Amino acid sequence: MYEHHKRALDNLVEVLKPDPSILAVITAGSIAQGKAKETSDIDVYLVVDDETYMEKRKNHNLSYINKDQEICDYPDGYVDGKIINLRFLELAAERGSEPTRASFIGSEAWFTRIPDLDMLLAKIPVYPEQNRDKNMADFYAEILLNGFYFSNEALKKNNPYLLSQAVSSLVLYGGRIILAHNRMLFPCHKSLMAAVENAKVKPDNFIEHAFSLLKDPTEEKCRNFSMMMLGFHRPGITPEQATTIFMENNEWNWIDQAPPLSDR
Repeated sequence: MYEHHKRALDNLVEVLKPDPSILAVITAGSIAQGKAKETSDIDVYLVVDDETYMEKRKNHNLSYINKDQEICDYPDGYVDGKIINLRFLELAAERGSEPTRASFIGSEAWFTRIPDLDMLLAKIPVYPEQNRDKNMADFYAEILLNGFYFSNEALKKNNPYLLSQAVSSLVLYGGRIILAHNRMLFPCHKSLMAAVENAKVKPDNFIEHAFSLLKDPTEEKCRNFSMMMLGFHRPGITPEQATTIFMENNEWNWIDQAPPLSDR
């Protein structure tokens, strides 16, 4: 970590520490992961007490941006924070999504009033082995349906929206199969390709094939990409089972929980 980043974190703590509702300042992002550039901003999680958290959540006020040059005294520096409570951290360790888990890679408590907080933080960025087999089957179903049905329908009917959805899904779930195979966390869409690039085991030239498919999708490219991924990993389910899995994940996903935003 660069000295000016350490200094900014110390300055932030000095500003926030007098507020008793602030329970911890946790490093995150490129600074926590040791990947920061000199110009990188300061990513943090701010842990507040439950009362403060619930009030801020009710008002949709859980982000924290601070551009005070007294805190970040380097050009264009600023603090980019998310406000959470202790229960958020406990739930993240218990059943957090892969992007949430990945966001705590390398994290440490720069300031805390919470005993043993670093021990809790260490439990979060852990690959959820209990989800792996189901995820692999779910991702396989996405490859099968998007690669051999939706992409074909989109090309046949000249539907660029459906085609973009299908090829984006092929690349996303192809990448997720690779990460799951290597027991690596899916960080987010922004960092998917960088994560796949670091995977030890993957199909040859996956990223080149993915970018070519995204830039110029054709029936042949969709088929070849799908065959590449199906050859890389087969979870032992039939095409008929894959169709049901896809249906449950995309069409009937409202039965046991609220529908996703895209379907509300």
